[in-house]
Amino acid sequence: MRKGLLGVLTTLVLGLLPAGAAPSAAGSAQRFEVTASRYRFEPARLEVRQGDVVELVLRSADTDHGLAIKAYAVKVAIPKGGETVGVSFVASRSGTFPIDCSEYCGSGHKRMRGELVVVEKAQ
Repeated sequence: MRKGLLGVLTTLVLGLLPAGAAPSAAGSAQRFEVTASRYRFEPARLEVRQGDVVELVLRSADTDHGLAIKAYAVKVAIPKGGETVGVSFVASRSGTFPIDCSEYCGSGHKRMRGELVVVEKAQ
């Protein structure tokens, strides 16, 4: 039986949160639908607040792609055909972090980049 996207996202969020933490303890949830296509992510810039749970719903508009945010140990394959995949994580530290395509997708692959901007939590 196939798990629904919400179930997958919930499993991933709970798996990435610190032990004993609930999603509400981590901050608010920020959901982004990201489309990968040669050679860009749309949107290319994601902005959240430190402590937010970041939920990414990803799909490809053309061929196989991937999305990697090394600073958060996020790496997910995005299959061709438009099927969505999801990944979630807690934006635990502030800064600007590169988003890269992690699956070779053609001659412009190295230009396929985005950024995650995590704004410092107000004290």
